[in-house]
Amino acid sequence: MTRTRWIAVASIVAGVAVLALLVALTPWRLLAERVATVPWPGWVGATLGMSATYALRAGRLRAEWLWKLRTLNLGYRECLQITLLHNAAINILPMRSGEASYSFLLHRRWGVGLGDATASLLWLRLQDMMVLGVLGIAILVPAPLPWRIGCAIAAIAAAATLLPALVRRVHVRARWARARAHGAASARRAKVWGLTAKVAAAFRAARGGLPAWGFAIANWVLKLSIVGVLLTMLANIPAGAGFCGALGGELAGVLPLQAPAGVGTYEAGVALGTQARHAKIVAAAASAAPAEQVRAANTDNGRLIFGAALAVHALMLVVALATALAFSLIVRPSRAPESNP
Repeated sequence: MTRTRWIAVASIVAGVAVLALLVALTPWRLLAERVATVPWPGWVGATLGMSATYALRAGRLRAEWLWKLRTLNLGYRECLQITLLHNAAINILPMRSGEASYSFLLHRRWGVGLGDATASLLWLRLQDMMVLGVLGIAILVPAPLPWRIGCAIAAIAAAATLLPALVRRVHVRARWARARAHGAASARRAKVWGLTAKVAAAFRAARGGLPAWGFAIANWVLKLSIVGVLLTMLANIPAGAGFCGALGGELAGVLPLQAPAGVGTYEAGVALGTQARHAKIVAAAASAAPAEQVRAANTDNGRLIFGAALAVHALMLVVALATALAFSLIVRPSRAPESNP
C-alpha cells in the first residue's frame, strides 16, 4: 500500500474513531429536548437556507467564468451542478482531496486548462479566507455593532480594491525582472520570476470582480447566520457564542488533515469557537440571577455543545449530498471540448 493510501486510510479510521467518541459523549436525551424546541419551520428554513448557499456559490462561479460560459453557450445551471458536485466530493473524500474535483470538472466539462482551473480554485479559497477573517473580526471585536459592521465593510472594500492592484504590480514586476535576466547565472532567477509572472497572470485574469465578492459575502453571512442560530438554540448558549462557534467550525475546515466530511475537526472548531465568549459568560454569571446562573452553567456543558455541533454538521452533510444527488439525477451535464492543460 502506498503512502498516500496509508494516510487516507488513517484519516478514515481517525474519523470513525472521533465520530464514535462524539456519539458516546453526546447527551442524546438532552440534545433531543433541545432539538424539539426548534419548530419544524425552523428546520425547513435552515435546510432551504443551506441549499441557498450553494446557489450563491454557483453565482460566484458564474461571475468568474461568464466569458467562458458565453462562448460555450452554457449558463447558471452548469455552474450550480459543478458547485454541488465539488462540494459533495469535499464531504466524501478524506484529506480534502475532493478539492481536486473542481479543476477536473472545469477541465472536463468546460475545457478550461488545468493550470487556470487550479488558479481559480486557489483564488476562491483565498477569497473565502479573507471574507471569513473579516466576518470573524466583526464577530469577535469588543465594539458596538455598528462599528463592527462598518469595519467589516471597509475591510472587504479594501481587500477587493487593493488586492487586484497588488497582483497587477507583482505581475508587471515579475515580467520586467524576467526580461532583464540574461546569461547562465541568471537562468535560475529568470525561472523564478517566470513562475511568479505566470501565477500573477492567473490571478490577474477575470475573477468575477465585485459581483463575485458580493456572492462570497452573501454566502458566508447566510451560512454563518444559519449555523449560529442553530447552535444557539440546540446548545442553549448566547447568540454571540453560537456565531463564534459557527465561525470556528468553518475555519477548522481549512485544515489539510481532515477525515471524510470533516468529522471531528468541525466539531472541535465549533467547541473552540464557543470558548471565545466563555470569559464574558462566566463574568456575567457571577452577578446573574439564579435562573440565569443555571443557563450560564448549561452553557459550559461541553458535551451538549459537541452534540449540537454534530447535529448541525449532520444536517449540512445531508443537505450537501441530497442536493448534489437530486440535481445530478434531474439535469444532464453539458460537456465542452477539452483543452490542453
